[in-house]
Amino acid sequence: MSKKVNRRSFLNFAVKGGLGLMVGSSFMAPRSSKAANPLRILNANTFSGPYAEAGMLGTRGIHLAVDHFGGKILGRPIEIIDRDVPNPAEGVRKATEGIERFGCEYIVVSPSSDTVLAVMGYVAKAKKAVMYAGAASDKITGEACNRYTFRLVTPCWGGIREVVPRIIQEYKANTFYTITPKYVFGEDLLRNTKEVLEQRGKKLLGNSYHPPGETEYSPYITKAMAAKPDCVLFLNFGGDTVNSLKQADNFGLKKVCKIGVVWGADVTQLQAIGARVLEDIIFGIEFFYKIDSPLNNKLNKAYREKYGKVTSFTAAAAYAAVYHYLEVVEKAGTTDPRKVIETWEGFETEGLTGRETWRACDHQCIRNFYTLKCKAPKDMKHEEDFADIIGYSKHYLPCEQTGCKMSW
Repeated sequence: MSKKVNRRSFLNFAVKGGLGLMVGSSFMAPRSSKAANPLRILNANTFSGPYAEAGMLGTRGIHLAVDHFGGKILGRPIEIIDRDVPNPAEGVRKATEGIERFGCEYIVVSPSSDTVLAVMGYVAKAKKAVMYAGAASDKITGEACNRYTFRLVTPCWGGIREVVPRIIQEYKANTFYTITPKYVFGEDLLRNTKEVLEQRGKKLLGNSYHPPGETEYSPYITKAMAAKPDCVLFLNFGGDTVNSLKQADNFGLKKVCKIGVVWGADVTQLQAIGARVLEDIIFGIEFFYKIDSPLNNKLNKAYREKYGKVTSFTAAAAYAAVYHYLEVVEKAGTTDPRKVIETWEGFETEGLTGRETWRACDHQCIRNFYTLKCKAPKDMKHEEDFADIIGYSKHYLPCEQTGCKMSW
């Protein structure tokens, strides 16, 4: 994410990129004059602020999923309605508008955990639509779970239990310092990181909080350097990670310790940071274009043909959110929320990471979480070859320990 993306630049992107959409408008697959009422899907994402690029990339993925179903399901054309949800209040307002005014039957909300949690509460009360939660807070499939919400993204609990042990092993690190964004997602990552370090007999020397969208990281980086850890773990995401790693490089952080990023975004983030800065840094990540699976290969081919790039995680997650919903609708033979939910619970399918299962007890998709290690520029085989997968695993709390209690 090499530059800040605001509302104006997104609109330019949408027009020039041929997406056929604008924020506050909708995209409808071509249909005849006799077509049935459209299936409307609300794409509630961030098209402004520090995470604006997530909205752009997610929209690409959603439209590719619709394309792969031929633009319709059960004889109905599919319409995508895009709305910017920069905060929880806007998320609830736009979700209400989507359901009550436009009759949306499926809602994709991403990437803020705070916004996702707020919209989940509304959707559960409305009982008129199914929702995809595109965020990683443990609460989503824990104490805040509900029957109307499903999640593909690995919870913080599971992701940390793949990447932090991998960082300990690769770096032979015993002492750590964390730099954490002050919001739900950051707090969940920090809590789980502390638990894993304690379980492994490692020491956390300190932590610095920063607000989301921070531009000046020197106070946090200098505190981390003064603590003299073996490794500094960055627990932020998206543009915050880009800015903090670039500034860490300017301060020479890599000269005095190792660096780990527990929750990377995607290849666009790596491009924005740059190969020289990235060398030897380890990233935890939900998805990487190098995963070898039939669906991922299909998506990569389509994405490359349409956009000339490898698939990013943000695009892939949004693609999967819509693709699997349409699979379930096709199997259920209806878009009725209750019947879709009952069909989705326990649903097994070929996902982007291979065989994936949507657990009935908390609506969590059971899939791998990955660890990447970034290469030296001289070792890159092409301009997007920033890293290789060095490990992956599945870690999920048993159903009885999540705190999730499902009901209608």
